[in-house]
Amino acid sequence: MIKFSSLIKSNNFDLFIFLPIVFLIIIGIFGIFSISMRIDEKYDLLIKKHIIFCLLGLVIIIVCSKLSIKNLIIFSIIFFVFSILLSISTIFFFPETKGASRWVKLFNFSFQPTEILKPTFIILSSLLLGRYNSKKDFSFILNISLFGLISLILLSQPDFGMFILFFSVWIIQILNSSLEKKIIFPIICLFLLSFILSYIFLDHVKFRIDNFLFSNIGDNYQINKSLESFSNGGLFGQGIGNGMVSKNLPDAHSDFIYALIGEEFGFITAFLILAFYIIIYVRIFIISQITNNLFILNSLTGLGNILIFQTIINISSSLNLLPTKGMTLPFISYGGSSIISSSLIIGFILTLINNAKKQ
Repeated sequence: MIKFSSLIKSNNFDLFIFLPIVFLIIIGIFGIFSISMRIDEKYDLLIKKHIIFCLLGLVIIIVCSKLSIKNLIIFSIIFFVFSILLSISTIFFFPETKGASRWVKLFNFSFQPTEILKPTFIILSSLLLGRYNSKKDFSFILNISLFGLISLILLSQPDFGMFILFFSVWIIQILNSSLEKKIIFPIICLFLLSFILSYIFLDHVKFRIDNFLFSNIGDNYQINKSLESFSNGGLFGQGIGNGMVSKNLPDAHSDFIYALIGEEFGFITAFLILAFYIIIYVRIFIISQITNNLFILNSLTGLGNILIFQTIINISSSLNLLPTKGMTLPFISYGGSSIISSSLIIGFILTLINNAKKQ
């Protein structure tokens, strides 16, 4: 049997990336274990499923970190096309959940294909931007078309928060590519127009923004319980399973798991979680600066940005610093789609870092 330590060594893992990820996974397992201790029947199998997802995630990280650049691109193209088709199918062929059509549901299995679009689109966008930078051909038009297709899917589901996440990462990739300002300005204008139209015509977008800006609009039960959880946790927390406030917090296993950790594990652990995300991001940024390859640079910064932006959105929503959004905390929240997507991101990052170091 091959030892895990030897597998890491042979794969030339960047431990500044991998070890923080392992820490986050372990914290997530303890958090989900706490929730699974509830008597509520729907939480009975939660911890078992979460552990399986985490183990699968580790396998995905290891496998993807061994890909060559060529195979990474081929892998991304195949899974991007597959995810686009599945994402479209959720709108027409699968029932809504909480007013949104984002999940493929078969038997007791559900999957959110737009999660796989995150890492694969970043790779394809980086490839197209690199080609356009050197050849000035149709690549940028194709890039815009792919982003436009993703935007239509996300706004149709609807998933406005994911749309914001995609655009934020994509526009930074474009800025990194030093394209002409006359190209960038219309894109930003179209985004602002999309934002305004979404606020006017998408009721849930208008409600969440208004509810955030004006506290007298809507029900603030979730966010009040979240803030109370942090307050009740103190420095060292109440202990696993002893969080009295977070027990009554809806979506404590996914969107608001950071609040549960704040109450049961305390401020120190909550701060360490944030510190490990920052370590991962800073490490990615440092390595990205040593490469002269625009594809690797854009891929690393894009993948790093989508991971840290999602983290910021989740944590800020829990602290009432941003409007609430159904977005998971990478590697900590429950959810197979989220863990698989986050694992692909880290696996891609590791293989890109290995190639950057070899240059």
